[in-house]
Amino acid sequence: MSVLSIIRAFLDSFRIIREAGLRKFYFLPGLIGIGLFLIFVGIGNMLSGSLAQFLENFFHIQKYHSIVFILIRVLVWVCSILFYYLIYKSLLLMILSPILSYISERVEYHLTGKKYNFTMKDNIAFIGRSIDIGFRSFIKQMIGSCLIMLLGFIFPINLSIPLLIFILQGYFTGFSFMDYTLERYKLSTSASLMFLKKQRVCSAVSGIIFTLLFFIPFFGIFIAPLVTCVAVTKITVELLNDKPMVKDE
Repeated sequence: MSVLSIIRAFLDSFRIIREAGLRKFYFLPGLIGIGLFLIFVGIGNMLSGSLAQFLENFFHIQKYHSIVFILIRVLVWVCSILFYYLIYKSLLLMILSPILSYISERVEYHLTGKKYNFTMKDNIAFIGRSIDIGFRSFIKQMIGSCLIMLLGFIFPINLSIPLLIFILQGYFTGFSFMDYTLERYKLSTSASLMFLKKQRVCSAVSGIIFTLLFFIPFFGIFIAPLVTCVAVTKITVELLNDKPMVKDE
């Protein structure tokens, strides 16, 4: 599938959301995301204050108390931003996995008319698999990001480290969204990974678009999960059936 086709699927997702009656799902992922973000902010504030107090007591700093406090707070906030970028998206997608799995099923039904009758046991298994895939992807992202950062000692590769990490993050994020459809087709984890290897460009581009949408101030956290889930479901169903889904007007 070409990059242009992937972009078209994302643009078409807004129409699908409207026709399938999924607009209410803009809000729930967004509210969960905001709640998680506020928790991160609270943890960052607590850590910054605790670290400043610890250093003050450890080094018996009095005269430069305010300066140390400010420096530590800035350092912790910089680390928090990095933590946010590397971890927040993965954690949010794991939390949203039951919702996004349901949305993906609704999208496929809207596009193909194919209805699934899953038992409660099946749904629990799907949720467990989504969390497992999300966790594995997160570990691989962290290991890959660390390896890429080690290349920072090599010139001129070090100049492209942010871009390489961005692509790596997109690759695994895209796979998380693709797997909601793969699990319904009863592909095993190993079979899903083989599918990912064949569609690595599609996965990376989809994840990159999600990240770009996600970082739109305020609105991104509401639109990115739903739009990406709808678009990637359409893309994955087309790949599995080896033909494009064209909605009759």
